[in-house]
Amino acid sequence: MSAHKFYTLMTKSLIINNLEFAQKQLKLTDKVAVFELKRLFEVLAVSDESAKKARISFELSGGSKQFRYPSIHLHIKTFLPAICQRCLNEMSINLDLTFNYLISEVMLAEDAENDEIDWLASEKEMNLLELIEDELLLAIPIAPLHDNNCTKVSMQSGDKPNPFAVLKGKY
Repeated sequence: MSAHKFYTLMTKSLIINNLEFAQKQLKLTDKVAVFELKRLFEVLAVSDESAKKARISFELSGGSKQFRYPSIHLHIKTFLPAICQRCLNEMSINLDLTFNYLISEVMLAEDAENDEIDWLASEKEMNLLELIEDELLLAIPIAPLHDNNCTKVSMQSGDKPNPFAVLKGKY
């Protein structure tokens, strides 16, 4: 069964009924441009050119019963453009993320206390792109750095002597 009749693609949003999606065990595979996710795009602080090329691939699949609840499984794969905080050059952050969510209208107290389970409230109009953006914002490093030893940016300007060099020999 096609998932197309259970979601609506609008500008910067992908709306699904998450409970129906899970119960009918639907599957959706798609891509979204990084610049379409405004909050993520602002955090990355990269050139427009690299952001235009960057894509986020995702796959969402529904499951009928896991831990007595319907579930959805989200897989996100992307190379996000970022700025290395050591050399200040553009770099790419490779992310391959998997999330499992249980869908519930009402959850039992003992289930709510389990920190190993991610819960989503049953929603007739859940914005999937907002969920993807939230997960990516949590996954990207605060200060991205190249894996190899890139050159640290020197903050000295021209031939000016360091005014604190005099103190170096006194202690």
